[in-house]
Amino acid sequence: MSQAASASAVRLASARWQARRRELISLGQWEPFVDAEPVREHLRKMNAAGMPYRAICERLGFPQDSSLQHLMWGRGEYGPGRQVRRETAELVLSYWPSLDDFPDGSRIDATGTRRRVEALAVRGWSRHMMADRIGVQETHFRKATKRDRVTARLARQVAAVYDAWWNQDPLEHGVPLCAVSRVRADAVRQGFRSALAWDDDTIDDPNAVPQTDAVPAGYTDGEDVAARFLMGESVILDRTGRREVIAHLMEWTQLTPQEIADRLEMSAEAVSRAWERIKEKARDEGRKAPWRRVYVPLRDMDLTQDELRSVA
Repeated sequence: MSQAASASAVRLASARWQARRRELISLGQWEPFVDAEPVREHLRKMNAAGMPYRAICERLGFPQDSSLQHLMWGRGEYGPGRQVRRETAELVLSYWPSLDDFPDGSRIDATGTRRRVEALAVRGWSRHMMADRIGVQETHFRKATKRDRVTARLARQVAAVYDAWWNQDPLEHGVPLCAVSRVRADAVRQGFRSALAWDDDTIDDPNAVPQTDAVPAGYTDGEDVAARFLMGESVILDRTGRREVIAHLMEWTQLTPQEIADRLEMSAEAVSRAWERIKEKARDEGRKAPWRRVYVPLRDMDLTQDELRSVA
């Protein structure tokens, strides 16, 4: 994000907060201070995940790392503060660092890095090729990716290689068949999961499971949830419903993966991977895989809700 965009976002957030403050004061519900312990615990969790307190201050726009002194450790003979300003609490509790937020040298959980390496191996990309692409020695790369934690720098490098190669066949890039077959066979033997088993918002989560094994969560009840979503109803899609929506929009509309991703609040890469999963599942079941068709706009047609649902 550019400095101008960042400054604009800060001004907008400040304006929203001031408006909310005035509203609460008028209702007699304004409480400028809240319990500090939940905020402290959230900060400790971020620090344990590899995010230094100084970096947290920088990301949240605090003036200096000592801004957390009173909250976390207290000053002089006084212990940690029992209360914190509401706006500070809301700012801290709403933040969790993304992969790009961690300083290069931070040691972070290696789950996402390991899953990306394994997914590329399923494709036939060896650790030797990944290390060469990143520019590190293979021995160092192998050791680093087997540890419980990796540097944020290495995690970002692996993520960049993964984004470039997850849907690429190494055979089409000049890698010998014997080498690709060996890597793929080894990946199958070790039970590695392909990129299609992970979405961008779950691959780094140690508690997430591959999509093939995931238990559907309880979302919006009722029938035709995907159709209701497509018609504009406010529903929360489960994994099946989300897949149905992606299948419909990819096959029957001219929306790009990025436009579909914006509508579903996910990434374009995740949409593309879901579309590949849909086609792969159809082929595995002996059905004709769906494809992107020519879209005929319906805006000039007078359809009822029932007809729209049928189209969806």
